[in-house]
Amino acid sequence: MQLSAESTSRFVQAGDVRIHYHEAGEGPVLLAIHGGAPGAYGWGNFGQNLAALSQHFRVVIVDLPGYGKSDKPAIATGRYGFYADVFENMLTALGIDRCHIVGLATGGAAGLMMALRRPELIERLIVVAPPVGPSLFAAAPTEGAKHIMGYYGGTGPSREKMQRYLETIIFDKSRITDELIDDRHRVSIDPDFMATAHEGHARSTPVEPIWQRLSEVETETLIIWGRENRVIGFDVGLFMLAQMKRAQLNVYGRTGLWAPWEQTARFNRDVIGFLSADI
Repeated sequence: MQLSAESTSRFVQAGDVRIHYHEAGEGPVLLAIHGGAPGAYGWGNFGQNLAALSQHFRVVIVDLPGYGKSDKPAIATGRYGFYADVFENMLTALGIDRCHIVGLATGGAAGLMMALRRPELIERLIVVAPPVGPSLFAAAPTEGAKHIMGYYGGTGPSREKMQRYLETIIFDKSRITDELIDDRHRVSIDPDFMATAHEGHARSTPVEPIWQRLSEVETETLIIWGRENRVIGFDVGLFMLAQMKRAQLNVYGRTGLWAPWEQTARFNRDVIGFLSADI
């Protein structure tokens, strides 16, 4: 049976938050957490990886609280801790005692927070360009961050703004299709999403300084970065590698922020290899 967003769609009550997710496959659980940006959602970030990864794992692709079809609660405390709480409750509700995690950008930060707070829940961790360290070389805010922060400002969200944002996160611009732009733009202008979006506004939202605690992470971790990432430079990955006791770093050339999509086959091989290998 061909896997689709519709056929794999599920909901679960995780404490006070109803979470939407996609599930397929059997075996060790792999929780996939997407990045936070205008128009982001679980299937949009990891749907293209599901067929290959579900041959080896029980893959659970979530919509972050506030994104996709998940509830959109107000978050007054640190976001990464809030996400960790929700996903810990989600694992309990699904009867999952232990899992692997793969997280993109904000999703990687949430995974790191879970590894810090509840390491017994996490078997191995894969993070793709998480925003958890200072850049040594890139001026702040980066080009990509400016596109994100200004998305809802000025004249408001638009298809043109979404196209410019996608052009900063994807190295090979020939792969940016009208369908991709339209999908991300459509999701970004959902009224409920716009009312609670944590990225896309000039206002700051509270996040915890995880970079100060990277040395405390004991979980075996694979760090993946695109060399041409114009949102979070790969030197942050080098900083993480220097701080973390049990980490390795893979840098993909000719790749921007969205490595699971731009380098789907290589990313899938790296994920399967890392999670299956004896370490």
